[in-house]
Amino acid sequence: MTTAELSRIAELARLRFSDDELVAFGEQFENIVAYVGAINAVDMTGVEPMSHVNDATNVMRADVVGECLTTEEALSNAPKKNEAFFKVPKVLGS
Repeated sequence: MTTAELSRIAELARLRFSDDELVAFGEQFENIVAYVGAINAVDMTGVEPMSHVNDATNVMRADVVGECLTTEEALSNAPKKNEAFFKVPKVLGS
């Protein structure tokens, strides 16, 4: 991988490297790419594509409407409130 290619990748990632760092990073990057490329050497004949590594399924409870809190109950422990709302500090600008 050339230093020009590494500089472009660094630019896209909004990273800045000195020339020495770029050379060192280039060696490391090539090692990483070679390591990941080892996946291509694995024999995948007869292996079905899958989206998860196990057969677990997501078990969700039924969405059942239950009893709700009244406004007074919901606001009962709020440090700051008015008749129907929680009062919170202003977050966006002044």
